[in-house]
Amino acid sequence: MRSTLTFLLILLFAAQKSLAQPAAAAIEKQVHEIANILQLPGFSLAIVKDGKIVYRQMEGYSDLEKKIPVRDDDLFMIASVTKTMTANLIMQYEQEHKGILDSYVLNYRYIDIGFGWPYNVDVNVRIRHFLSQTSEDGPGNSFVYNGTRFNYMYGLFEKMGDHTADVDAYQLELQKRVLTPLGMQHTIFGFPKSRTDTLFRHIAKPYIYDQTNKRLVENTGNYARWTRAFPSGGLLSTIADLVKYTNSYDQHTLITEASYQKITEPTELNDGSLSPYALGWFSETFEGKTIHWHYGQADDYAALFIRVPETGSTFIFLANSNAPSAALRLGSGQIWESPFAAAFFRYFIFNNDARARQRLESEELIGKALCLRYMENKAGIYKGEAASLITQLAKTNPERFKRYDPGLIYLLTDLHEPAFQPLINQLADAYRVNGHIQPYVMTDLGDYYLSVGKNTQALEFYQKLADAKGFEFWQLSAEAARKAGQLLMKEGKTAERRVYYWKAINDMKLQYADDNAIGAVIKEMNSL
Repeated sequence: MRSTLTFLLILLFAAQKSLAQPAAAAIEKQVHEIANILQLPGFSLAIVKDGKIVYRQMEGYSDLEKKIPVRDDDLFMIASVTKTMTANLIMQYEQEHKGILDSYVLNYRYIDIGFGWPYNVDVNVRIRHFLSQTSEDGPGNSFVYNGTRFNYMYGLFEKMGDHTADVDAYQLELQKRVLTPLGMQHTIFGFPKSRTDTLFRHIAKPYIYDQTNKRLVENTGNYARWTRAFPSGGLLSTIADLVKYTNSYDQHTLITEASYQKITEPTELNDGSLSPYALGWFSETFEGKTIHWHYGQADDYAALFIRVPETGSTFIFLANSNAPSAALRLGSGQIWESPFAAAFFRYFIFNNDARARQRLESEELIGKALCLRYMENKAGIYKGEAASLITQLAKTNPERFKRYDPGLIYLLTDLHEPAFQPLINQLADAYRVNGHIQPYVMTDLGDYYLSVGKNTQALEFYQKLADAKGFEFWQLSAEAARKAGQLLMKEGKTAERRVYYWKAINDMKLQYADDNAIGAVIKEMNSL
């Protein structure tokens, strides 16, 4: 009987292994292909199932010059994945009945911590609005991903930890309440201040693409710039530490299940619609599966941290180039447009769901097209391939262009193919239905319509962007106001034209723009 049981267990193990091997081979191939397209110097990937790593993939180099391969314990900057830890901290305070979420941001110190005067913060905005990225355009009106706004919450950690102004309150609180309890011994706050620090041997070097010389170069400038972390980002970590971190949510080590549900519940906006963002986490649903995730995008690193609680699965991806994030529009949601995330979904989450896998095909195609276009713009390679993929999608799935999609809007307006104009019009209509302030979307559409001579449509998007209140993407709003003024000048609307020029000038002045640039706009405003 014992030998029969042993034989059956061996057969079961062999069956599981045979099922796992095709999935592993398939995801390895798909990830490798996209990493090659983006010319990543190196990356480290892990898939966790029920607390254990079930798939591991490392490629490329942590040091290109010395040809040192990416190692299992290399540190990468996780950038905005840090925000999930900030939310974790705040939920710990909530569990202690300190009433943080509904307290006003301006209750806490915000001056003299390097983030400037919060001139456009609504006086009634609360911590939950900052955590949910709904603090601009009036509290709760629109979801606008603006990572740096998390930094205005710094004073909260001073107050909660009873810290003085001469210490780094955020670092002390995160170390005490998250890193130390979880044994995350290889997560650090920015780059070590000394290049001779032995920690530097364990950090995957950051690389940026030199467009002049057409090659990757080490970005040494950030070593001195990023020597601490903030509520918005800046931590460096390893795969092993991030596995400990994701497991803490399943084991309720730091926050309760109820608290986790609270920070991952999509935010309901004032008009009743749902945002793709919760509290420090993106929260979306794809074919019935709830996905909690965040991405990181530094100048020279990229990160993905994706949890699918229903299946007990986590996907962790770290790269020493920002291309995997910079190529996409992840700040608007739709994580399935990331080719790396889509590979995880296809082979580990929806491996037995034919309908979901079919739907993923369009998303994978869009994500691949975005990556190809990114490299076409950066390096002058893959010319025409992104446009070819979009042409293919338009034939096989024309309905996909009737759904609001910031990534597709960016891609099609950037490609600027005459044949795509009807598709762009459909996407613009879908955005109008959405109705919320999305600065990059409005800029993409405004610039596109201006370039094809459709001034009425261009003015529509420029004015809406310029009129948005409490909005910090001042370069975009200032330029939108200026272009609105130029278009109104063509229509002979002198008084209205001056209003928008003045908006542009004020935005520039408040953000310390160059005096010559401001002077040029003033001169333009006063011209006949």
